[in-house]
Amino acid sequence: MKKKFASPRKLISAMLIFLIVSSLALTGCSSKSSSGETKTADGKTKFTMWTFVQVHADYWKDAAKTWNKNHPKQQIDLKINVFPYDQMNQKLQVALNSGNGAPDIADVEIGQFAKYTKTNNPPFEDITKEVEPFVPNLVKSRTDNYTVDGKVYGLDYHVGTTLVYYNMDIMNKAGIDPATIKTWDDYIKAGKIVKEKTGKYMTSVETSSSFVFDAMVAQQHSDMVKDGKSSLDTPENVKALQTLQDMIYKDKIAKQAEGGQQDNEEYYAAFNKGEYASVVMPAWYMSRMVGFMPKLTGKIHVTGLPVFKDGDLRSAGLGGTATVVTNQAHDKTLAKKFVVESKAGEEGSIKTWTILGFDPIRSDVWTSEELAKPNKYTEYFGTDIFKQMAALKDEVGGMSFTNNSFPIIADELLTNGLPKIMKKQASVEDTLKTVDAAADKRIAAGK
Repeated sequence: MKKKFASPRKLISAMLIFLIVSSLALTGCSSKSSSGETKTADGKTKFTMWTFVQVHADYWKDAAKTWNKNHPKQQIDLKINVFPYDQMNQKLQVALNSGNGAPDIADVEIGQFAKYTKTNNPPFEDITKEVEPFVPNLVKSRTDNYTVDGKVYGLDYHVGTTLVYYNMDIMNKAGIDPATIKTWDDYIKAGKIVKEKTGKYMTSVETSSSFVFDAMVAQQHSDMVKDGKSSLDTPENVKALQTLQDMIYKDKIAKQAEGGQQDNEEYYAAFNKGEYASVVMPAWYMSRMVGFMPKLTGKIHVTGLPVFKDGDLRSAGLGGTATVVTNQAHDKTLAKKFVVESKAGEEGSIKTWTILGFDPIRSDVWTSEELAKPNKYTEYFGTDIFKQMAALKDEVGGMSFTNNSFPIIADELLTNGLPKIMKKQASVEDTLKTVDAAADKRIAAGK
């Protein structure tokens, strides 16, 4: 009988997991030092935090200073580690599954959140009690995203109001006022004029991300999940993807986004050069523009989304990242107070705009004087930028982003759906049916 050996792929995977677990154990990634100390020499409580976005780290550095100013008897020392997105998710999963090496505080992207909450005992601390005093002023849909069995486990940075960002240099050359674009049909017609008169594409279409598709689905009051199963093949969803595919191949007003998506440095460079007349992305994309597209300062105009028909919403709440306290935090009470006050408190909520350029989850600050004051975002987009977002407050659609089945459905869509539809011109309806079947098979198998 021949001896059976593990495949090279399985051996490599096993080695990678071993190395990650070993590195976590050796480096002691929690806030405790190798000697087990959780306090600094001057008595501050040590906390570590993991995030995958540098601007989030900037926000938390300021939050720690603010906390220490307001709580002189509960001083903290916050060490923030910024990892690449995939690396951080892998490290965090390994640490939480193994019960060792996790940070006290972590950012968990909305699409990853359900992976951690499938069990009866999520590896995050329940912050319901700490959040309760702030509930009347919080946008409910954003707390609902991170609520499981009535318990709140995380708080988002923003609402994620989705907007159209128009490059007015290009739009003016084409002689088009964005205010005249009310429907997606209007948008396509305008795109043809833009292409004819300027040679520029109206927009881009993602092949490895789904922000624009998600927005089109949510604004039609549709979803990707129904009763825990994949429901991509609905008339609304088919219409959304067909519209995007047609923009490339039929209408010829769009091309595939550089790097497959609109949130990467390759794409930032293309948009900064003026290769597109517009891009559809959530409000948090303003930080990307300010940081990576300096040539467009003073040239960007934002509006709500065009609609397919009357009754559709003009925006969607997309993206999102919950800040959580892990169950390995050494001072859970203090960590929870710090996180919740920093996110839901009035001062912290205002700073999600002034530092990050995000639309705060606390709606009562939207009309505050602080949000009208000049900052790097008003310098870039104009002084009325937040008023334009606030006008969409009641037209922000959502989907079941934190449903346990959502990560599987999204994975199948991004792996076996969008690439075929957008790169190979595969049938939208047939492809979505195939993706639904594959996703449901994985959901039933618990994979």
